[in-house]
Amino acid sequence: MKKSIGLMLMISFVFVIYLENTSLFSTEIWSGSEVEIAERIAVNSVPVTQARRLNGSEIGTLAPEFSLKTLSGKSIYLSDYKGKKVLVNFWAAWCAPCTKELPALEAFNKASSGVEVISINIDPEDRAKEFAEKAGISFPVLLDADDKVNTEYGVISIPTTVLIDEEGFIINKHIGALDEEGFHVFVQ
Repeated sequence: MKKSIGLMLMISFVFVIYLENTSLFSTEIWSGSEVEIAERIAVNSVPVTQARRLNGSEIGTLAPEFSLKTLSGKSIYLSDYKGKKVLVNFWAAWCAPCTKELPALEAFNKASSGVEVISINIDPEDRAKEFAEKAGISFPVLLDADDKVNTEYGVISIPTTVLIDEEGFIINKHIGALDEEGFHVFVQ
């Protein structure tokens, strides 16, 4: 079951990337003088930080509020972090890139100041607590049991990392695993 869900997520991811890439190169862009074409491409180009954007919550929009329970059952709200920069990482224990990435995220969390780290497990029934304890995770691990938050954030592939600024706006998104250095670059 989980493998088929993973396969469906990958197919969806590829389809979304295809749709976004084909829409940029529509025939409308290529009609006109070379200067007009260059201006249209420049206007329609996506900054590097947005190149991997997802459908759902877009960069520059207010991050959807959520309330989820931690592994110990405590409720955490995104609004608890108002006034702080927050890195939100979506993962699952069955996802090999996720389990490889979490120790790097823990190292980033210990080395970083000024960025709060939250992880959201999208499959809490599959060893989330066991894996987090074994990996020595010190940041909150939240459980998205009904997939509501990952749906609101447009997560189509995991791991996905979202950066929210002090005012609650999404300022960066990344699909795929990062190493510790990658997390430092991501938050800059």
